[in-house]
Amino acid sequence: MRVTPLRNRLVRSAIATLALTSLAACAHGRGAAVAPVGASTPAPTTVVIVVRHAEKAPLPADDPVLSDIGIARAQALDGSLRSTAITDVVVSHLQRTRLTAAPLIARTGAAMHVVPIGPAGVSAHVRALADTVRAIARGAGRGVLVVGHSNTVNLIVQALGGSATPSLCDSQYSQLFTLRVGDGPTTAARSTYGAADPVDASCAAMRASP
Repeated sequence: MRVTPLRNRLVRSAIATLALTSLAACAHGRGAAVAPVGASTPAPTTVVIVVRHAEKAPLPADDPVLSDIGIARAQALDGSLRSTAITDVVVSHLQRTRLTAAPLIARTGAAMHVVPIGPAGVSAHVRALADTVRAIARGAGRGVLVVGHSNTVNLIVQALGGSATPSLCDSQYSQLFTLRVGDGPTTAARSTYGAADPVDASCAAMRASP
């Protein structure tokens, strides 16, 4: 049978179409192997920084502001967190916590969340604060600074999944806890920032006692 030029072109076109279809099917198969059914993307972790408020002035007695040393520490806190993306700040109703975070808030525009210490006491405050942090952490790309008190910092760290630690001594203001909070276990690291805490024999004795 004689094959005409037109029929020859039609045959070549059909072969080319089949070849392209096979290549597309192979490419699709390779893509499916990269993302198997049931695979999930790990949830991101949120960095949570927990510190005590900076040094306070003696007045006003019921709700003191920061001392000059405390103001310098607040500025040092902002400086130490410049490489950490903080989007939210959680404080108590006492102004020394807010003033400690003020330089960072002024620089970053971070949102402030106030969790009061109410009549229910410290334990209820810590639970409410931890719930607030977890709610913030559910958003993508969040970073949280928590400013607490000498008798709440350790409880906050523990409520967020960190290891139990003793309460801070009254003379300790430089302690900084970095937590990574996500779906898995919380990791925590302890460091210091700003001026070193003064030598306090009573604090050392308290740490040494059983």
